[in-house]
Amino acid sequence: MKTIHRLGVFDHGETAVRVLNAVGDLNHARLAPAITTVLIHRDADPQPWYGREADDVQRLPGGAGPCRETDVVAALQRAMVDTLWLGAWVPGARADLIAACEAAGIAVVGPDAATVRQLSDVQGLAGLWPPGGPLGSGVATRRAEVDIVADDHGTVWMLGIRDVSACRGGTALLCELPASGLPEELAADMARAATGIARRVGYRGAGVVGFVHDGQRFAVTGFDTAAAPVHAGTEERTGVSIIGWRLRIHQGAALPATEPAATAVAFEARLLAGDPDTGGAVTPGRIGLLSFPVGAGVRIDASRRVGDRVDDADPLLAVVTACGPDRRLALGRLRRALQRTAVVIDGGACNRSLLLELLERADFGDGPVDDRWLDGVLARRTRAAVEPVVLLAAAVEAYEADHALAKEAFFAAAARGRPEQPAAVGAGIVLAYGGLSYTLDVDRVGPRDYSVRHGSLHADLSVDALGACERRITCGGHRHRLLAAATGAGWRIETDGGAHRVEREDGMVVRAGWPALVVAVHVQPGMTVAAGDPIAVLESMKMETTVGAPMAGVVVSVAVGVNTQVEAGAPLLRLRSGPAGHAAPAAAAGTEAVDLSGLREPTDFSVKVCQRVYGPLGHYLLGYDLPAAGLRKLLTEQRRMAEIADPADAALLACEDSLLDIYADLGALYRPKTEDEPDEGALRTENTQEHFVAFLQWLDPVRAALPPGFRAGLEQALGRFGVTGLERTPALESALMRLFRSFTRVDELTAVVSAILQRRMDHRQLLQATADAATKARLDRLTAATQGRQQAVADLARDLRFHCFDEPPMQAVAAELLAEMAAHLSWLAQQPDSADRAERIGRLVWCPQPVSPLLLSNWRQHAAASPALRRLVLEVHIRRYYRNCQLGAIHFGQAGGLDYAGVDYSLDGEQPHLVVAYLPLQALPAAAAGLSPYLAGVAAGRDVVVDVATWLDGEAVDMAESARLAGEVLSECAFGRALKRIDLALTAGAPPSTHIVSFNGTAEGGFVENPLCRDLHPMLAKRLEIWRLSNFQLERRPAPEDVMLFFGVAHANPADRRLFALAEIRDLDAAVDPATGEVTYPRIERTGLLAMAAMRTELSRYALRDRPVANRLVLDVGAPWTLPAEHVEALARRFAPLAARAGLEKLVLKVRFPDASAAGGLRHAVLKFEDVGRSTVVTEGHAGNEPVRPLGSYQQKLLTAARFGSPYPYEIARLFASGGAGCGLPAGSFQELDLGPDDRLVPVRREPGTNSAHLVVGLVSNPTEVVPEGMQRVMLLSDPTQGLGNLAEPECRRVNAALVYAAEHRLPVEWFAVCSGALIAMDSGTENMDWIALTLRRLIEFTQAGGEVNIIVTGINVGGQPYWNAEATMLMHTRGILVMTPASAMVLTGKQALDFSGAVSAEDNFGIGGYDRVMGLNGQAQYWAPSFPAACALLMRHYELSYVVPGERFPRRRPTSDPAERDVCTSPHAALAESPFRRIGDLFSAELNPERKQPFDMRSVMRAVADSDSPPLERWKDLAEGDTSIVWDTTIGGIPVCLLGLESHKVARKGYVPADGPPAWTAGTLFPHSSRKTARAINATSGNRPLVVLANLSGFDGSPESMRRRQLEYGAEIGRAVTNFKGPIVFIVVSRYHGGAFVVFSKALNASMEIAAVEGSVASVIGGTPAAATVFAREVKQRTDADPQVRAARKALAAASGADAARLRGVLAEVGERVRSQKLGEVAAEFDAIHTVERALRVGSVDRIISARELRPFVVDALERGMARCP
Repeated sequence: MKTIHRLGVFDHGETAVRVLNAVGDLNHARLAPAITTVLIHRDADPQPWYGREADDVQRLPGGAGPCRETDVVAALQRAMVDTLWLGAWVPGARADLIAACEAAGIAVVGPDAATVRQLSDVQGLAGLWPPGGPLGSGVATRRAEVDIVADDHGTVWMLGIRDVSACRGGTALLCELPASGLPEELAADMARAATGIARRVGYRGAGVVGFVHDGQRFAVTGFDTAAAPVHAGTEERTGVSIIGWRLRIHQGAALPATEPAATAVAFEARLLAGDPDTGGAVTPGRIGLLSFPVGAGVRIDASRRVGDRVDDADPLLAVVTACGPDRRLALGRLRRALQRTAVVIDGGACNRSLLLELLERADFGDGPVDDRWLDGVLARRTRAAVEPVVLLAAAVEAYEADHALAKEAFFAAAARGRPEQPAAVGAGIVLAYGGLSYTLDVDRVGPRDYSVRHGSLHADLSVDALGACERRITCGGHRHRLLAAATGAGWRIETDGGAHRVEREDGMVVRAGWPALVVAVHVQPGMTVAAGDPIAVLESMKMETTVGAPMAGVVVSVAVGVNTQVEAGAPLLRLRSGPAGHAAPAAAAGTEAVDLSGLREPTDFSVKVCQRVYGPLGHYLLGYDLPAAGLRKLLTEQRRMAEIADPADAALLACEDSLLDIYADLGALYRPKTEDEPDEGALRTENTQEHFVAFLQWLDPVRAALPPGFRAGLEQALGRFGVTGLERTPALESALMRLFRSFTRVDELTAVVSAILQRRMDHRQLLQATADAATKARLDRLTAATQGRQQAVADLARDLRFHCFDEPPMQAVAAELLAEMAAHLSWLAQQPDSADRAERIGRLVWCPQPVSPLLLSNWRQHAAASPALRRLVLEVHIRRYYRNCQLGAIHFGQAGGLDYAGVDYSLDGEQPHLVVAYLPLQALPAAAAGLSPYLAGVAAGRDVVVDVATWLDGEAVDMAESARLAGEVLSECAFGRALKRIDLALTAGAPPSTHIVSFNGTAEGGFVENPLCRDLHPMLAKRLEIWRLSNFQLERRPAPEDVMLFFGVAHANPADRRLFALAEIRDLDAAVDPATGEVTYPRIERTGLLAMAAMRTELSRYALRDRPVANRLVLDVGAPWTLPAEHVEALARRFAPLAARAGLEKLVLKVRFPDASAAGGLRHAVLKFEDVGRSTVVTEGHAGNEPVRPLGSYQQKLLTAARFGSPYPYEIARLFASGGAGCGLPAGSFQELDLGPDDRLVPVRREPGTNSAHLVVGLVSNPTEVVPEGMQRVMLLSDPTQGLGNLAEPECRRVNAALVYAAEHRLPVEWFAVCSGALIAMDSGTENMDWIALTLRRLIEFTQAGGEVNIIVTGINVGGQPYWNAEATMLMHTRGILVMTPASAMVLTGKQALDFSGAVSAEDNFGIGGYDRVMGLNGQAQYWAPSFPAACALLMRHYELSYVVPGERFPRRRPTSDPAERDVCTSPHAALAESPFRRIGDLFSAELNPERKQPFDMRSVMRAVADSDSPPLERWKDLAEGDTSIVWDTTIGGIPVCLLGLESHKVARKGYVPADGPPAWTAGTLFPHSSRKTARAINATSGNRPLVVLANLSGFDGSPESMRRRQLEYGAEIGRAVTNFKGPIVFIVVSRYHGGAFVVFSKALNASMEIAAVEGSVASVIGGTPAAATVFAREVKQRTDADPQVRAARKALAAASGADAARLRGVLAEVGERVRSQKLGEVAAEFDAIHTVERALRVGSVDRIISARELRPFVVDALERGMARCP
């Protein structure tokens, strides 16, 4: 037995793997000592894939190049190999290598060198087994191989005969085992020959004997001693591991005497590199894809893996073997295995398609073929016939290639923070296939679906990408599996029908990299260019740039001309690689064009129509492609379907819901920050646009700092693309790019979504049954996602929600009331003398719901049989309609069968007699005649009013017809005397419809209609003061019964069209929510919401531009108004959602305040809810006593300003003058100022809106509790209606004068700025710039002298205005604040100008200079307010904390209920994951925080120190990278202060984190921008109010990043700000105080500073540990060296040698490190014990040490002391 210790395996590919596995099996069997394997290889990869199971891997010197036997032997010896498995080697030199190994004492598995040489000699083989005779002349021959295995004991196995006739150049492509069609006698002879040769030479191991035969005789052609791959079929048929037996035979094992049985049929296919279309030539290249199937009866012996390089020296890729019980099944398995095999070689090809072609041939399938068959087949072979699916697949590949380029460009722009709409791809793709050229338009219309158009032909296909190159395409009802591999300018596409080449001819698109003007084009189609050659010249920002060719090639087409404007990404030209004149190969004779007819997806009538429409619309909304014609068709079908479909069709509703969900998801993901609203969604107040852009930039949710709500929404949206999670993948990138494109589609499909919602509105009664919680949530999401952006959708969604969910409960309440009223009528009709009659009639009169229909129906149905009911109805009618009159006794009578009631009443000095009756309209003439005697008895001096409820049988009639019919009937009436008025209520139709017509009597006895009272009872009209609408032609519009809605057109101005909604509120009963305690007023809220819903429904009938504006809602509240102010504000907030965008000029509540001094104890007034649709401001005023005036010039200016999104200057002044709830403004005064003599401001009195300059100046004053005389300020108000506030001499002169006025009177300036920049006109230019510069100078002088300018940016600010803003509020020395709102943007150059000039721009002006992306992050805007009123309230809060009355030193102290002596220790501490504290006292605890190193929340400490009743204003809250500095304006002990705190826990960084900077903002550290914020805060406070600093300050960050970002400069600015500070500074060390903080906050800088430290605080230049490690490093080393442990270890090392010395060196290092750590701690503790806060007190660095309980009292005392010292 030969023992193998170290086996060298010299082989590669799957064979090497099988050898290593066979060794593993032998080792596992433990029949011999374990074998160690060493892989010997020549691969370029030092660790090839097939060597993973080897114990060792050795690469031969020289790699894949020539190698000598001596080199191999030397390598084997170095690897201590005792046995070699010799696989791949140069065939002719195999014996030489075996001999060299034998000479070196290395055994070789298999035959020895002599045997190999003997069997390699063909002549010698013939002698070993002479042929049985010559082969037949001219007879077809076949080739066969026999596998044999022989041992050292004389046993030889013959394992079957394999047919290898399908060969070329000596290489068999297809093999069959056993060989079919072979006579048994001949097979037996060949088997004897094979085994006989083996026995004669004493062969040991496995081998393959080759034969050629003619069916009768054979000849031996060779003996292969190393043909391992050809054993695959044999092993599969017999179950024998030939490799394993070779190893065992080498070890001396004996073969069993009986050969293994084999019954299965096997086929082998050799997969080779090489293109069959070029004679099998191999193009060297790397394998890009190598994928094999897995299945029963299939075996793969791969020689290569992905990444391996192939060449013509060894083209074998793999041997694919398939077995089966019969020939047909085995052949089928091989065919399917090759179909599922995928091979891509960069720049090359393989013979897979040829193998499939051969297997499909009938002659091969029917039986054996001869050895000339393959050559004949190849000689007759032609290129594969063209297939439509190949052209379509290539078109899809071209589309995806362009898409990948567009995606790369998109994310390159996104990485810079400026994503742009991705370039459109797929149009005009030109492909050459089969010698013909095709121009195709490709659209990806869904996740898997594509649409391809060629002229009028259209094909639809679905594509599944099974891998990088594998595709499954469904088209024309057939499924195709193919392989598409890019090859230069085209693709090699393999189908089951063969391999195809498709070339792309349209080339690449060269695009403009920026917006620009095309100055020159240097090329034309057909020109050849080299890489870098100039092709065009673009001009941007007044500079020209030459665009060079990105590669060498030929210009295919030019897309632009000279002097044309192009956007960024616009195509300039197409460039194709290759020489000029290059064209597609000529079409072969008989080549037919690809026919795409019949490949359009047929209509699937099993799919509902709605799914066929809304499915593609949903995909389009998600950013997929859709041709314009296809989109138009879908929109038409959608409109048509909405018209004819069943409104409650469940499938249609589901399809619509799906589209609405997509729409809401997309809308919520890309919104700028807008005004807060009561119905806001989870993402409503966030700038989701910024979140999305940040994620595009980083593609990392952590670095983009995505909030959880936005992240969830983004993941939900991405799930629609099949993407789960936010990890960066190609699928995620593609989905994000489509999402970004989809945001533009939201506006495009707004009409579709609006139509869906409108359809549901129209059928809401029918659909209420399906309105579930999901519907409600969907509508809420839609509203939140579209408010302020797609307003039509938001309005409709809100209205639909109201009608489906809010209105039904109201209707239920109304139904309950009407049921109660019906019960009262029924009871009183049966019990007319009931004791509670008066009470029940009172309820009927009080009822806030219309009861006229109830009265009429009772009359018509029951009155004939019940006189009591008739009298009851008449009485209720009188008491309801005339309840605001003083009524006399009611008289009931009959005349001519007519029941009537008469009563005298008095109102406003008039005392008419009223007659009320109920009768059919046609009976009125007879009734008039019957009443004439009664009327004759009425006193002659008393006017008569007749009020009749009438009806008509038949269909309902409209208002106009009702008036006509009433007029006709009245013309036949004779009442016997003139009437003052007759009111007719005409009811007709089912359900009944009622119209009211009122006629005034004439002196001649005739009647003239009063048009103001159409559909409005005159008494109700009088109560609602309808006369105030007399300046308008009114038309009643549909509304709930208790709401009067009119469309009015002004008589004097037909362009003034408005809606007026009027309603009465009869009670103010409050309802309290038991769960929340919220107080509501159901009557007023129900009526108001119903009225606004009716207005919004009416507005939806108009195009957006034609909608009535300045609409008005008037609610007349009859009950005494006792609502507290907070309830009024809550009422306004609840009204706001439905009032949004209803075009309301105002909502007016006519109220009656209890007032003993007023007539009747009630004072009449109005509450005006203005700007209800955006932000509600409530003001109180006097009740009007004049008609509503048509829109004048002032009102037109208001509307113009509203269109610009900016408030009108005089409305701002009115707001500050009148004050009101909801805006935080106390009532005050405004005096307009204008230029007088010498350009000085003087008071002026003129009508608002008559200003000539584009700016209004005034003096505003608002008294407060603390400043009752009023806080006076100079107010500057830009006028958006005049040049959008642009600037020239008139404006600059007024600003300059205002600054002079403010300086002289020591007043702050407040500026409401909207400005389009300098005035540019034909008659003015640079002089305007000089005026702007002069004003800039005046601002510099004013602010440097201590003046304060506060700015609210009310709209766009362009050019000079932003510079003024900066000079006023953004520099180190400035005091003023700048507030921005959703309407605010500050830009030097607007988007349009930037785009035109070719500069870098953004998607809009807010992206250039809005708060969220720019101004809030850079700190140039200090505050954000969600609306303009909120900005005004914020400004007033700023004044409360900073306003200094002229002549005084500080802001006045404010009253506070928070005791100055309050102990802060009991105050709560915010919960932080890294902090154990729950109360403020915990952080001062010696037990919980002994060394003051625990993180804590500084804002909690600041809240504890500040007055609890003084909400702080936090400046620069959104300043990026300034997180560790906290700036509050607040009060302490009522004293206004700037409270500065240093954040004391780690704050995560957002976005990109440089490698040379801190990974997070660490506690108590000042970084560059927090230093800048701190310095600006100190400067802004100086000379105004005290500064209080709560310090936990370790110093300044000194990282390379911070130093690069100007840490030194900003840190020094703190020192300068402290030095220059005017006023008291109170500095409190609450935890630790180290480093540079001592320098910039030292008492040496400012004598007005008082410093205290809380007990237990640490105050030193440096902490003990860093001091020990740096300053006292030598001391630490000396102590370490002197330590006995270290000395002992050194002594032991000195006495040792050799290995013991090496060990002791390790011991010394370990002991030294441990002792050094101990000594560091000792020195640190000593340093900390010396440098304590007590030492700081002794040396004067700290003034006082206080207990935590004293913190707030000390601060108050110190402030009082400091303020007392200030002059």
